[in-house]
Amino acid sequence: MGVPFSNTVIDLIETASAAKSPAEVGRVFLAALRPFGARAIYARSHRSAAFSDEFVFSRISPSGWDSIYAEKRYADANYLIRALRERVEPFRWTQVALISDAERGLRNALLDYGVTDGIAAPVHGPMGYAGVTSLAFERLHELAPADRLAISMAAMALHLRMQALSPAAELRGPRLSPRERDCVAFVAAGKSDWEISEILGVAETTVISHIQNARRKLGAKTRAQAVALCLMAGLL
Repeated sequence: MGVPFSNTVIDLIETASAAKSPAEVGRVFLAALRPFGARAIYARSHRSAAFSDEFVFSRISPSGWDSIYAEKRYADANYLIRALRERVEPFRWTQVALISDAERGLRNALLDYGVTDGIAAPVHGPMGYAGVTSLAFERLHELAPADRLAISMAAMALHLRMQALSPAAELRGPRLSPRERDCVAFVAAGKSDWEISEILGVAETTVISHIQNARRKLGAKTRAQAVALCLMAGLL
């Protein structure tokens, strides 16, 4: 299959870094991977770890796939989204256990399009930022483990390049309301929900609601994590 991908990954990253748009980065990356059986690329970002508010960097699919994906509502059965909520390291698509008939239907549809496996490279960042570069392959199993690792690392590096080339407004973290920021700030100061309610002159249930909304927007699992994400983003 020619020169191993692991020998050319640095050159690829340098070439793609000269691209002027996220879409161009994706085109360059996929073109370099086609000799290795790559069929598609889907690079996107989300404003929270819940993988909502999608912003697409680059999407190149086999002819007809996007139409059938929408028609069959495969987005509701996309097992990769489910897996991305639980993983921080790159993984092969076939490593994800299918748990429903809908997920198995999506898998069979991919096989009909010649996609036998893929690589998903998650990228997480401050303020609950969650992104991924996902690559579909015909014959990923034929690649050496070193080549699969190199592809994964390149996917993560090039995702950051696509992020840098995207409008800042599209990637800005979720906006907290003034009350939500106040409540998180008081949590950071060690105040209880009751104490915050007394300070702000609102019901304790309202304080709890504000904090829960802030956690949801930030993609934070705990109050402490919400505070940490706000601190990293300079919101407190």
